[in-house]
Amino acid sequence: MKTQQSFYALIVILLSFSCSTPKEEQEKNIGTELIRYSEKLSIQAYEDYTKVTVKHSKNEQDVFTYILYPKDKSQPSIKADLYIQTPINKIICFSTSHLTALDALDLEQHLIGFPDTKWIYDSSLRAKVKAGSLQDIGQKNGINIEKTLKLQPDLVMAYSTGSAYDNLEPIQQANIPAVVNVDYLESNPLGRAEWIKFTAVFFNKVEEADSIFKSIESSYQELKDLGQAQASKPTVMTGVMYGDTWYVPGGNSYGAQFITDAGGNYLWSENKESGSLELSYESVLSKAQNADFWIGVANFSSYSNLKNTDSRYAYFDAFKEKNIYSYVKRVHEAGGNDYLESGFLRPDLILQDCIKILHPDVLSDREFTYFQALQP
Repeated sequence: MKTQQSFYALIVILLSFSCSTPKEEQEKNIGTELIRYSEKLSIQAYEDYTKVTVKHSKNEQDVFTYILYPKDKSQPSIKADLYIQTPINKIICFSTSHLTALDALDLEQHLIGFPDTKWIYDSSLRAKVKAGSLQDIGQKNGINIEKTLKLQPDLVMAYSTGSAYDNLEPIQQANIPAVVNVDYLESNPLGRAEWIKFTAVFFNKVEEADSIFKSIESSYQELKDLGQAQASKPTVMTGVMYGDTWYVPGGNSYGAQFITDAGGNYLWSENKESGSLELSYESVLSKAQNADFWIGVANFSSYSNLKNTDSRYAYFDAFKEKNIYSYVKRVHEAGGNDYLESGFLRPDLILQDCIKILHPDVLSDREFTYFQALQP
C-alpha cells in the first residue's frame, strides 16, 4: 500500500510540473489586492504591472481583464482583454458617477468629452463645457463616435447598459482603449464608493484614492454605528410608480442598505434581491400604507406635484403626515442632480441625510446634503 501511495504522490508531482504554463503566460507572484468592499472590481498590484478585473454583469462569469503597465516598461505577457500604458492623459467618461472621482483626485483637467453635458452638476466641469475644453459627445440614442474619435482620448470609460452606449467596437478598432465601469451594480454603498480606485489606477493615483476612500469609510462606519444605536426603528417605504408598476429597491440593494444602516426598518428588508422589485400599487399600499417615512420619490419636489401625478399617493400615512423626502436638494436649472454625481463617492453624506430624516433629534447641528422634505 505504501508503495502505491508513493507512486500516486510521484504522479501528482510530475503532473504539477508538466501542467505549469510557460513563464510568459503565468503571473510571477500573487498580487496585492487593493479592493476591500466592491463585489464587481478587483485591482491587484504586481511588481511591473497592475491587473484590473471587472465583473460587468450580474453573471459572475462575465469578466473583463485589463493589464496596466508603465510607459517605460514592456507589455507584460499576461492574458488580458486590454493592455493600457499608464499614466493616461486624456479621458472621456460616459456617466456622471465617473466624474466625481476626477474631481476628488484633482484630475478634472484631463476630461475632454462627455455625452449630454447638460446633466453635469459640477460647476467647474460646466465651466469647461462653456469654455469649449470639455466637448459634448452625445447624440440621439447614443454616442457620437466620429466626434469621440476626433478627440483622440487615451481612454474611454464606459458602462454596460444593453443600449447603444455599449457599442464600443468602433472606438476599440481605432486603438483607443475602452474600459467598462459598473459601479452602479454594487449593492454595498462603500463598494460603490471604492470605484474611485478604478479611475485612479489609470492615472497612477491609487495611493491618493485609497487615502480619500479611507476617510469616507471611517466617516460612514461612524455614522452607521450612530444609526444602529438608535432605539427606535421607524418604518420606511420608497419608490414611485412608472406607468402601472411601482419600483422599490430589493432588500439587499444599495438603497435599502442606507435605510438599514441609518437605523430604519425597511419594509422590504426580508427580500433578498439586490435590484428593483416591480410591484403593483395595491401591493405597496397593503404593505406600506402606515409607513412612518417615505424616502426617495424620484425627482418629485412637492406634495402637490406628487398628488397631481397620481392622487392615490395621498392615501399613504407618510403623505398625510408630511414625512416624504426626495434627493433633489442639489439640482441645477438644466436638471443635473448631484446625488447622481458626487453621491456615488460620498455614501457617508447620504447616510447622514438618512439618519437626520429618521432620527430628527440626532445630528441636528448638521445640514442636509442631498435630501430635502417635499414642499407643499
